[in-house]
Amino acid sequence: CSDMPREIITLQVGQCGNQIGYEFWKQLCLEHGITQDGLIRDDIDVDAGDRKDVFFYQADDEHYIPRAILLDLEDRVIN
Repeated sequence: CSDMPREIITLQVGQCGNQIGYEFWKQLCLEHGITQDGLIRDDIDVDAGDRKDVFFYQADDEHYIPRAILLDLEDRVIN
């Protein structure tokens, strides 16, 4: 079906999973022009075909929020 949503949620577990996930999200933000605050960088041209909504949820205030679940028993790993 062509109208199926194209959304991906990542699951990062443990110290290693969260460290790899951190690098993954850092790269995605770089590729899509999203700052650490979740806003689109001013210095890039926004491509109409860029599908940020696959990995990010766009909030009402124009912030992009990663679709991710991070799990770890030690909070210092995630913070």
